[in-house]
Amino acid sequence: MTIKRILKPTNVRIRLAVGSVLAVLFCIQCTRSDVLRASSLVKPVSGSVAERVASPRVRQLEALAGKDHVALLKRALEHYRDNFRDYTCTFIKRERIDGRLRPEQWVEVKFAEKPFSVAMRWVKNSPIGDRLLYVQGKHNGQMLVNPKGFLFKLVGTVQRDPTAPEVMANTLRPVTMFGFRRSMESLLKVYELATARGEATNRFRGYKEVGGRLAMVLERKLPPRKDYPAKTTVWYLDVEHLVPLGLEGYGWNNELLCSYLYKDIQFNVGLGEEDFTPEANGMKAQK
Repeated sequence: MTIKRILKPTNVRIRLAVGSVLAVLFCIQCTRSDVLRASSLVKPVSGSVAERVASPRVRQLEALAGKDHVALLKRALEHYRDNFRDYTCTFIKRERIDGRLRPEQWVEVKFAEKPFSVAMRWVKNSPIGDRLLYVQGKHNGQMLVNPKGFLFKLVGTVQRDPTAPEVMANTLRPVTMFGFRRSMESLLKVYELATARGEATNRFRGYKEVGGRLAMVLERKLPPRKDYPAKTTVWYLDVEHLVPLGLEGYGWNNELLCSYLYKDIQFNVGLGEEDFTPEANGMKAQK
């Protein structure tokens, strides 16, 4: 059999080639569908966008979104520090850890800034514990955790270092980094580093609704470096409250690294120290 004959296209070879291409496209589509399902709270804007963004304030924000993400983040941070003391919300997260995309988690959250306090109750796909409490300056710097199911009945509430290896094996960010303020500070740090190097490519991608709230869509692209968290970061800035309602990070192979979304946010609800005790959060008091 000659080389010419081997290389000559046949119906069988054409069908095999087409089948391979379709299989690849199917895999890509499935991957994209997984990402979309993970971000199902992010939707196209319903109704007229023009009417909803007509105010001078939103137009100023839009101008910054188009040319200066650092200035936009600084403005958002200042607004947050001046206006918000505490909040409750539902937090939805999905993370790729050790190369595996973990199931989407849903968490009910109570949060206060002073002292930095976080109470979490998992309602879907809890990792090793379904309740968590962390109050800066309390419990010897440890967080309190209720292990899942029978283990809780066996050992009760336990203390864990927020950055212990067994804790970080189940999350990309410790509880000490939770919240709008620290998320924006983390974003800003990378923006400023990349801007100083002249390496960031930033875009304003219009508007989306996140959990029913109108948000600007901001995109940041970075070159591969060890001190950059992702190739592409897409985040959603609430045009009313100026907080990031969501963030998605994609790696250098365009794989989803993480997705964080907030819904049902209620600000300044009057949370106090009594809301962040073990007893108030279904935990056993620590001796």
